[in-house]
Amino acid sequence: MKFEGIFPPAITPFTKDEEVDLTKLTEYLDFLIKGGVHGLFMLGTNGEGPLLTFEEKKEVIRTAVEHVNGRIPVIAGTGCASTKETVELSKYAEKVGADAVHVVTPYYYPLTQSGVLKHYRRVVKSVELPVIIYYIPSRTGVKIEMETLLKLAEVPNIVGIKDSSKDVTWFYNAITTIRENRPDFVFLGGSDALIFTHLMLGGNGAVSGIANVFPELVVELYEQFNAGNLKKAKDLQDKILKIRQTLKKYPYMSGIKAALKLGGMDMGELRSPLIFLNEDQLQALRDELKSIGAL
Repeated sequence: MKFEGIFPPAITPFTKDEEVDLTKLTEYLDFLIKGGVHGLFMLGTNGEGPLLTFEEKKEVIRTAVEHVNGRIPVIAGTGCASTKETVELSKYAEKVGADAVHVVTPYYYPLTQSGVLKHYRRVVKSVELPVIIYYIPSRTGVKIEMETLLKLAEVPNIVGIKDSSKDVTWFYNAITTIRENRPDFVFLGGSDALIFTHLMLGGNGAVSGIANVFPELVVELYEQFNAGNLKKAKDLQDKILKIRQTLKKYPYMSGIKAALKLGGMDMGELRSPLIFLNEDQLQALRDELKSIGAL
């Protein structure tokens, strides 16, 4: 299976008591599929994966796989702080039928490159599923050196990487270096500000937070790019950048769920300690999104 296109890092809906709302999750996944996305990236940053309990993560993965029922690929987020938990959750994702897993570099403790290699190799040995590395050093505190990535790319079922470093030079270097021996290795960009840039450099697509709210817009960028309509694709990237800049004015992670609410899809607020918007902020966000033609 080739993982190409636009993959929203799907949000996790919550009730007023901050419990996972699986009914709303299925409604939301249908919304994304109707928007034309090429796959789902479950339990990433936007999905508040690190804030969910182990059992909640299993419920989200199972519900997504069962509800999507093969319509598009489901990439389950199974990365935990420990290798043991990551292996256990990856095995569960395989058991319930996920199409792949994405595994974030272990966070909190500083890791050597040997530790990174050991972690991924143990996870890969535990499952037969395709594994996608989730690289977000600003959140994990762990960088992957190019020599380490080369070694990881030698493992057949490590099929690609989602790069949220926002380091264009690293991304470009990784593509040119890895694809000499692994032309099939998938590179997904992880920044809405750089979708067009990553595609220009040879990326296969993007994990796009903006696609959580405006899936058609981001899918159109990808399709226009593939059709060779670069000016149209660049214009769409410019609009996506404006939306991104608007959402980032508000408390971390709050913009996406707030924009969904303003668009008529109330998926609840964020899990504590993250903070949602107050009524004045919601009104301000509504006005800003309307001014740039997003609502």
